[in-house]
Amino acid sequence: MANKGRNKPRTSAKNVLGAATVGTVAAGAGLAAYDADTPNRNKRRREKQRQATRTAKRAKTNTITNQTKTEISKMRLQNLQNINSKDLSTKDRKIKNELVKREKDIIKGLKPPTIAKTAAKIGLRTMPGVGAFLTAFGSTPAGQGSALYGPGSKKK
Repeated sequence: MANKGRNKPRTSAKNVLGAATVGTVAAGAGLAAYDADTPNRNKRRREKQRQATRTAKRAKTNTITNQTKTEISKMRLQNLQNINSKDLSTKDRKIKNELVKREKDIIKGLKPPTIAKTAAKIGLRTMPGVGAFLTAFGSTPAGQGSALYGPGSKKK
């Protein structure tokens, strides 16, 4: 007696064999596509490795640069603070104070405003940089060749 209705088997050996064949063909096609894409996958992998190397190198360079900027700013700040404010004019005092703030910002890791913006803030058109200010107002010790006459003079 043939099975009817609910008792009818849903899969037959023929259907199972057909499904297995389709699955095998699909897997083969997928494998072929995967193998065909191998050069592209390798290229993407190498590019990711290069990018990671570049990023690491950039981070290392930035760290060293920031550390150097901080060290230089500390030295400049020390030199600026050694200049006695009572020996400066009002304009020069304002410039000194702004330069001190600028160096402190660099030490904190902040990006200071440009010299032009800082000059405009205190009402000037231009303002000397830290190096020029230190050269103009910083004390310089007497050295060899600074005497006009006698030992150590340039004229002999």
